[in-house]
Amino acid sequence: MAAADTASADVPVLIAGAGPAGLVLGLLLDRFGVPSLTVERRASPGALPRSRAVNTRTMEVFRWLGVAGEVRDAALGREDAGLPFAFARTLASLHEPDALVARSVVTGRRAGHSPVATVLCPQDVVEEILRRRVPAGRVRHGVRLAGLEQDGTGVTARLVDANGLVEQVRCRYVVGCDGAHSAVRRALGLRLRPGGPVAENRHVLFEAGLGPLLGDRAAGIVFLHAGGVRGYLQPTARPDRWTFNRILDPGAPGLPDEAVVRAVTGRDDVPVTVLAARDWTSRSEAADRMSAGRGFLAGDAAHLVTPFSGSGLNLGVQDAHNLAWKLAAVLRGRAGPGLLESYDAERRPVAERHVREDRAGTAAALATGSWDRWRVELPRRRVKDGLVLGVHYESGALVPDGTPRPAPPDARTEYVPTARPGHRAPHLPLGPAAARGSLLDLFTTELTLLAGPDGGPWATAAARLSARLGVPVHAYVLGRDPSWIAPSWTALYGITSGGAVLVRPDGHVAWRDPHARPREEAAPVLDRAVRTVLCRDG
Repeated sequence: MAAADTASADVPVLIAGAGPAGLVLGLLLDRFGVPSLTVERRASPGALPRSRAVNTRTMEVFRWLGVAGEVRDAALGREDAGLPFAFARTLASLHEPDALVARSVVTGRRAGHSPVATVLCPQDVVEEILRRRVPAGRVRHGVRLAGLEQDGTGVTARLVDANGLVEQVRCRYVVGCDGAHSAVRRALGLRLRPGGPVAENRHVLFEAGLGPLLGDRAAGIVFLHAGGVRGYLQPTARPDRWTFNRILDPGAPGLPDEAVVRAVTGRDDVPVTVLAARDWTSRSEAADRMSAGRGFLAGDAAHLVTPFSGSGLNLGVQDAHNLAWKLAAVLRGRAGPGLLESYDAERRPVAERHVREDRAGTAAALATGSWDRWRVELPRRRVKDGLVLGVHYESGALVPDGTPRPAPPDARTEYVPTARPGHRAPHLPLGPAAARGSLLDLFTTELTLLAGPDGGPWATAAARLSARLGVPVHAYVLGRDPSWIAPSWTALYGITSGGAVLVRPDGHVAWRDPHARPREEAAPVLDRAVRTVLCRDG
């Protein structure tokens, strides 16, 4: 029998779900000085590793949070170091001529587009690294969201713990990071739009000494197809533990988990111990909206993609990155509530694009069961610098400047650096040679103005605007000392030596003026831009 409701508690932001999206959102809000409470229905983290690809953009967010080094050190291998894909009938046949080993995607750092690189780090390891950074008492496990009600000033959430104790929590905003079966999504009246191929799967975690079978063909992911069993093998953070995800094709033989593992290894003499297993359904879907009133969705609550896209964890982290600074700006009185409407306007098109890509390639390859299509389609679909670093917003918290967006031959795979409003501000090395950092390091918890070497009037305007509006704008005049940054930075950013760009805390360009302006012109131009971006009236 449930206990009586306890007295209400108050918190600015309530987060449901302590996966990567929820943990990152809480940590980002903490950096912005906004307290939050995260509730997680699971009493403890799950035993089965899930997503592993941590892409370049997510590593940039982790770098900003100070955890990129830990994630890199715990990773199985950097993708740009060439950790390969492999395709074979069984592990025992991996060294035969018809097996295929394909070098993995080169992204970000090697191409000079980022100070970090994509890594392969199991999601359970990433979550543990993030949890260690969460202040005490900010995450409560074994607590589920049982309902919520919105009104004109906030949200009242009903929480229930494992003992049936009910608690009312009052918050200004609620964010659902609670996965594919999101309670927040249901409570907000939102839904995932169905469509695209669906595959049933069985995910198995097991112990076995597989190192000798792999030999010099150790791979980040091995696709196997033997005896009616189709799926993929992946290493975990422990050298003796592996996961095999079986795709349950219609008509495939029903086999015990241990028999499945033996079938794809191709050996009966390797001891196998199954530790855990679960059935799950892979699909590609996006929510009809990512916000409703004072409620928001992020991560799998807002969109689902198949594991082969390598996007699931990353989309959720980047949702949080987009939302955190907006919540903080509104809660701190620096922006109007209209700023929060830009979250759906910006992030939903990104999610829908990833879902379309997933349906067009990866999911379709899995649904057909065609071995040849697997071998061609899956590695090709992993090369997507354009999707990762070229992510951009066409409307939202930005001031368009009328310039066309870059149009490379393949916008999915090719990234063209640009400081066009709505795009990620490009990386460039910054600082003296002995302590070289990144231009991205200048983007902190406030708006940042970058002016060319003759852009002093813009910096002066930023200082005066900060004092007048109570909105800090950190201003930098760059290019006067070529030992700190290449003088060509202005050309990359699309401005003259007297121009300027305004960058948001999430690293996306909010506004750009390529021209030098006298002080009396610069001030009102920048004032209008900041007011527009932050939805400030008057």
